[in-house]
Amino acid sequence: MPSFVTLLLHPDRRRPDPAPWRVDLRAVILAGMALWTAALVVCVVLLATGTLGPRAVATCGAGLVLGVLGLAWERRNRTRYRASSDD
Repeated sequence: MPSFVTLLLHPDRRRPDPAPWRVDLRAVILAGMALWTAALVVCVVLLATGTLGPRAVATCGAGLVLGVLGLAWERRNRTRYRASSDD
């Protein structure tokens, strides 16, 4: 097995990179949004009882907004990333 320094100096001696996994990004983004929604419900209940401040609710809301942006990105780029994973 070549040493670390040898691999840094001669990257052509490395093993080839593995093929990327095919992942349905919409399912991943929706799962993340479901977790942020559950966290938002818990944080709103804790905010109503006075146990938690509004920053946690805002963080959960920001997670949901980023999820919506992720869904928009996924929809716009769906054909490109699915075509690149067919290699």
